[in-house]
Amino acid sequence: MTSVVLLVVAFAIAFFVSMVVGASSVSVSMAPAVGAGSVNVLRGAFFVGIFGFLGAVLQGASVATGVSDRIVSGGVSFEMGLVSLFVIGLFIALGIVAEHSIPAAFSTFGSVAGTGIAAGQEPRLAYWYLVFAAWIATGVVAALLGYVLALTVQRLLERRDVSPTRMDSIIVGIGIVFSFVGGGSQVGLAIGPLVGVSESLGIGLYPLLAFGGLGILVGAWVVSSVMLNAVGRHYASLGQDTSIAVLATAVPMVQVVANVLGVPISYNHIIINSIAGCGRATGSGVDLDKLAFTIASWIATLVGSFAVGYGIYAALA
Repeated sequence: MTSVVLLVVAFAIAFFVSMVVGASSVSVSMAPAVGAGSVNVLRGAFFVGIFGFLGAVLQGASVATGVSDRIVSGGVSFEMGLVSLFVIGLFIALGIVAEHSIPAAFSTFGSVAGTGIAAGQEPRLAYWYLVFAAWIATGVVAALLGYVLALTVQRLLERRDVSPTRMDSIIVGIGIVFSFVGGGSQVGLAIGPLVGVSESLGIGLYPLLAFGGLGILVGAWVVSSVMLNAVGRHYASLGQDTSIAVLATAVPMVQVVANVLGVPISYNHIIINSIAGCGRATGSGVDLDKLAFTIASWIATLVGSFAVGYGIYAALA
């Protein structure tokens, strides 16, 4: 019988991860609107929370079941899920202390894979190939699409006299759509390891998605103001047209890769590569050293979470 205390701990960690995802990853969707002055921080956080919650409930099942059932052959047991959540929370906490964003997608995949193999399960290689191919392809496509869209948006705005009010509405509208898409793509990273145990307890998937969505909402409303201000300043330096190009690149890619294919994907992975492509198009340049460091940190997160998850589960077993 699963210990009540361990259940509470597992759900508490999942809620914490949901809050961090809501405050960091999902809140990025409204940062261009905040940076452009199209919406203030509090209203932007409100939109992120509401639409992130709705996206989590209505679209979160794909990634959640992918994390739970498709990474290793036997699915994620409660013990595996508890260790995985601990590792995910650990890496996110390390990122907070180091003031460096740690992609939950990489730590989630790595920790579940590590604990699963330590438990004697086989990797579902077809899904692994899909995930790795998607991660590589989205980086390349985001840069290319960002380049093309940045040039396209610039030319459209030069030919048309778009009023500031209309521009504000466009940026806020895209941000709302991105919040909805982001809630669906990110909630599964937090609650995916608990899908199996929740179903065995008769809770079902949608109440679990609502629980994770609530964490995203709380994180967005309570903690996201710092992220919105910081990232908003970065987008303000890019300009409104480039910000629109970045978001127009990210929204369909996250929707297709995560919410349709069920692949855990990192917001930052797509957005940073999109910004790199936009930078090339607008002549603002790209900090290659910073980009290389970011990519290295992603690889370290994936490998490190796998190793730590494997080691902890093997030691406990």
